Amino acid sequence: MSEWIPYETGDAPSLEVSIDVDFDGDDDFKKTHPYLVRVSITHFAVDDGGQPTEAAAEELFDLEQRLESACEENDAESVCTVSGSGKYEILIYAAGMDAAAALKEDAATASFSIDVTVDRDDAWKGYDRYILRGEKLEDARDADQIAQMDEAGEDLTQEFDVTFDCEVSEGSEKAATRALDEVGFETPREVYDGVIPATRTMLVTVENLKTARTQIQRAIAPFGGIYDGWGIDPDEAEDEEDDED
Repeated sequence: MSEWIPYETGDAPSLEVSIDVDFDGDDDFKKTHPYLVRVSITHFAVDDGGQPTEAAAEELFDLEQRLESACEENDAESVCTVSGSGKYEILIYAAGMDAAAALKEDAATASFSIDVTVDRDDAWKGYDRYILRGEKLEDARDADQIAQMDEAGEDLTQEFDVTFDCEVSEGSEKAATRALDEVGFETPREVYDGVIPATRTMLVTVENLKTARTQIQRAIAPFGGIYDGWGIDPDEAEDEEDDED
């Protein structure tokens, strides 16, 4: 399953990017799909920030769905969208020129003003321009997860019991657990198979999550540790809503 991560660039004006980060490590796919199909869409209704209006966004989504179907039929994948200043771009990588030509023909049937270009991009420079890595990627993941909580109606002014997933080498669980306890995380008494859930009660912000992530990575590094994301207990949010009622 693809992992699409949205984020805003620091450019002026800012661009809204959504990118499938799973392709960053898929060298086999990159080697066999060297053709970049860039679909550039303009002349649609925009808001004050230069982004598509709600109605325009629905039409753009319909176009993306059609292109997704065309990708499935022509050995191609949509990997990134970029929106801003009245322009919307879709980046697609295809296996061959025939597939690229088919996608170009399909996109040209849309009602928008569309420009479609096809270029050979063996190094995937078009994708690399927007991909996030390291801490920037983790921050974007956190921001996206927080946005999903907000959309779900969670009260982000309240603290949550946030559980961080940690993986360490088998046999080092007890030592790693002690290290996590020492930097302020709650861990279960017994852990198995190298998996440690580490919990902290906290406000869920990008800054707080980054601090916790850094502390975890330092604590478990001597034990071959890997940080593997975070979550909250959905029952906790439901209980808070019941208390308010």
